[in-house]
Amino acid sequence: MFPLFVIVILVALVLQRIFVRNASDSGNIRYECKPSVRSCEPGAEFFVYSTVQNHSRFKTPAIRIEEHFPRNLNVLESEQFNVKQLSDEHRIYYSSVTMRRRQQIRRSLRASISERGEYRFTYADFRAGDFLGFWENEYRIENDHRIVIYPPKLENADCLNAFSNEIEEIALKKQFLEDPISVRGYREYTGREPMRQISWTQSAVHNALIVKQFDPVRAQSLLIVLDTEYHGAFEQYNTQLEYCFSLTRTVCDILEQRQVGYRLMTNAIISSGISGFSGGTGADASYGKILFALGIAKCGSVCSVEELMRTACLGAAGREVLVFISSRRSEQTDRALQKANVRAGGQLITLFAEELMPASEEGGTAV
Repeated sequence: MFPLFVIVILVALVLQRIFVRNASDSGNIRYECKPSVRSCEPGAEFFVYSTVQNHSRFKTPAIRIEEHFPRNLNVLESEQFNVKQLSDEHRIYYSSVTMRRRQQIRRSLRASISERGEYRFTYADFRAGDFLGFWENEYRIENDHRIVIYPPKLENADCLNAFSNEIEEIALKKQFLEDPISVRGYREYTGREPMRQISWTQSAVHNALIVKQFDPVRAQSLLIVLDTEYHGAFEQYNTQLEYCFSLTRTVCDILEQRQVGYRLMTNAIISSGISGFSGGTGADASYGKILFALGIAKCGSVCSVEELMRTACLGAAGREVLVFISSRRSEQTDRALQKANVRAGGQLITLFAEELMPASEEGGTAV
């Protein structure tokens, strides 16, 4: 009996040594957590994939994993995770795995995020125990994958009716300023195009009215300036600024639908300086880049509104309309707009969140 007891003790010690060695060798564990898409609309569903790999030649002990997800993550389905908990900054999910040598385990959850912004999927804490449960190795593996949520489009855009009428006039003028020789594509007839623009050959092929799309003979005729500088009313600033991002996105949507070329300039915190983007028509136009930039923009500004308008007006010559978007009127915005009228000329349209926001949205507080 005693020899058998000694053998059991020796086997347990060997297993303990193996498990301690494997638990201590955290360099063989790889971890990655990333969303299925780089960016999306607010509220759109996406998947979060969490992958753990064992690169060792040996089986791992039981590993407890504590993963830190964005707090605003709205989890719709998470059957592969055991416990969830909210902290001040993260939504924490717990799980445990045991992996064979060279094995990879991939878990997923279905989620969405409703608020605009850039969200990081950060580190995970690992705890690997020994065979007898006397000792535990703790270590952290960093992760840096992100998802960008676009600003929501304004559902009730009655405040932009006057702006839409101006855009209709610009779009109508644009039809007469296109090059009738250079055809860059075709699209369905909407009822607003002149009869001379209909391609009867393409219409016969598609069994529907198809119109030609011509290359414009001049650059963008509209400039959007988004000002994110703080102009007072601290309690309302964050809410008004979020409305400005949505307002800018909605204005860009209208221009994209009308196929009107435009340029967006902003002092929002996107890069180290003033940011500029092209939209609508043209080889350098990218509506996706504009949505992405509006999504990652932080509260605050990289320069004053006067510096922003001075820079914007340097290239505003020849543009018919300048659209100025800001949180509220102030002495700084009035000065900047007066100077812009002198420098750029053309029509000036001002859109202030304080004046356009519905009363139900004005009670937000800054964060």
